[in-house]
Amino acid sequence: MFFRMAIFIPEKLATAGAKAIHIKRALSQLDDHFVVRSPFQRRSWLPDFLLQHAQRGWLAMAVCDLAFAHIPFGRRLFEPSKPSAFEALLQDFQQFDQGRAAPAAKAPAHGATKPSLPKVVLMWRCNRQEVQHLAARFGATHGLVFVSKEALQAEGAALLTGLLAPLDLPQSQALLTHYFPEAEVPARATTRRLFVRDNRASLGKFFLDYNQEWAAKLDLRTPQDSDEASAHFSLRLVNGVAGSGKTLIAVARAMLLAELNPAQKIVVLIHNTPVVADLKAKLIRTHGALPANLRILTFFSWATSQWMRLYGYKPHFATPSQIKQVLASQRSAWPQLAHSDAQLLDELDFINDTLLENEAQYLQANRTGRGFALREKERSALWGLYQAVTQALATSPNKSLLWSALPRGICLADDHRKLALVDHVLIDEAQFFAPAWFQAVRLGMQGSGSLFLCADPNQGFMKNRLSWKSAGLEVAGRTKKLHRSYRTTQAILSAANSLLQQHTKADAEDFLQPDLSGMEPGQPPVLIHCDSQQDSIDRLLNEMELALQTPGITVDNILVVFGDPRLQQPLYERLRKRFGEQAVWSLNHEDTKNEPPHGLQRDYLRMASVATATGLEAGVVFLIGMEALVSASAHAAWQAHREQEARTAATEAHVRKLYMAMTRAGQSLVLLASQPVAAGIARHFKQM
Repeated sequence: MFFRMAIFIPEKLATAGAKAIHIKRALSQLDDHFVVRSPFQRRSWLPDFLLQHAQRGWLAMAVCDLAFAHIPFGRRLFEPSKPSAFEALLQDFQQFDQGRAAPAAKAPAHGATKPSLPKVVLMWRCNRQEVQHLAARFGATHGLVFVSKEALQAEGAALLTGLLAPLDLPQSQALLTHYFPEAEVPARATTRRLFVRDNRASLGKFFLDYNQEWAAKLDLRTPQDSDEASAHFSLRLVNGVAGSGKTLIAVARAMLLAELNPAQKIVVLIHNTPVVADLKAKLIRTHGALPANLRILTFFSWATSQWMRLYGYKPHFATPSQIKQVLASQRSAWPQLAHSDAQLLDELDFINDTLLENEAQYLQANRTGRGFALREKERSALWGLYQAVTQALATSPNKSLLWSALPRGICLADDHRKLALVDHVLIDEAQFFAPAWFQAVRLGMQGSGSLFLCADPNQGFMKNRLSWKSAGLEVAGRTKKLHRSYRTTQAILSAANSLLQQHTKADAEDFLQPDLSGMEPGQPPVLIHCDSQQDSIDRLLNEMELALQTPGITVDNILVVFGDPRLQQPLYERLRKRFGEQAVWSLNHEDTKNEPPHGLQRDYLRMASVATATGLEAGVVFLIGMEALVSASAHAAWQAHREQEARTAATEAHVRKLYMAMTRAGQSLVLLASQPVAAGIARHFKQM
């Protein structure tokens, strides 16, 4: 039978050298019900480890490297003079955690005492006989258990298991909150609170699970790390299904980096504005303010500031109408390009995103997954069109450029010495970043920095089926996969996952199969057929009123995701009229896209477009105006493409977007449709 050993958080012990190897080898005798935690030294003294067992409880362990001959005995011990290292250890460990543990949920029976945290001193350079002498001399008086290296190596699992003390839930949570605050998840930052049926305040705490916390602390560096350890660039990737806590992991890591390294600069990059605004609002409400050395912003906001450093002016991005006009005027020179404007523009973005510098590179580029084929002559023509459009925009009165040209311009600049450098970059929703984006980020980092990526390949892997390696990122052996979702229910995730598998053909390596075991069963997603878009808005308002009658559901637990851009304004006005002018936060309105309309200290019903909803979440989610993704006519249009590759690409792109929208929901998902829904989609919903 395969033995699974204890989880070490962090994975690397703070102790260096051979001693660390031997200690970890000994503690690795413990099975995977154990978590061996090393606290960060936020206080003057903390034990080296806190061991946590899923059922049996906790113990604290301090390692003493003193030989028996160097331990003071007799009259010298605890004299008023400065205490020796051993005396200080005994005093610190005796006082550790005294009077801090939370009260038990129930008062102990008459005559009983509340379990206390066992404290073990590992005497690394003492034999069994010497340890017995120490235990007899100091054990009872200081409330400590002494263990030799020999005993730990010979019988570590049985020995430590026998020393554990069971702590009740409030005590255990209090230990985590006090010594590992980075693992606590604010209640407003998770939909898990909606699954708790007990309203007692003692049950109101949530924490990263072991795998999430382990991932958040991988390769985490502190100022105390050796120069050799901190001299290398660190890269880590967390691949996780929707709702597996990737954003929580990134935020926990970023906050911890900022705390432990106050002299370093940390940046969290996210690809869309609504998620940045929503995340910052939650963090500021929870923590009061972000650390001074931590910034959370969109990739393009960060890239714009870097561009200005390189070129000395703020870039002006071409408007859709300007792009359409320039494309129409330039494409006539290449009549062999019979493709649609949308396809041609997408190809121009592809050239920018993949940093193709000349026609020869473009002719050799791998276009797998692009959705339409191009012969060699067409590629040559398209390269000419690319140059013409780029030049026409650049010579316009406001020196315009395509959005995709911004990171390209950073990467291909002649001199990168003007770039602002940061120490650590964390990227959420990294599956939407293009190779040029990653390259631009890397250029803006210290050589010894760390890059931490969080991604869900099921939502669309690396733009146009590119690989991490093709983006210049060697993640082999540096990837953690998270298969368990904490956001949503088994019913919702199962429906979304089945829909995705039915309509996509992703490689096994690019697809994460969720672990549905042990999830809250929940109710299946609901499909409501409406007569018109106006009718769908009316029905939406009524369904929201019903949802708010559910115990525990308030306006901040509700998210409305709309597909048709024409719905944004009428939907916004109707929501404000029904629920109050100050109750609605439209994450796509220009004046409220960066922060809520009436301050951070109130709850909001949120609404966002499907194009910008990635990364958002809520207990109750309503999808409206999604006909372009779900209607039978839309599916028929995708299948009408002449080329198989085009049909496959169109289907996958739309289904992945629907999968993303569905998995925003934690407890309840409702889809309102004003057109007949394709049978392949409708079958995954309970129809009303």
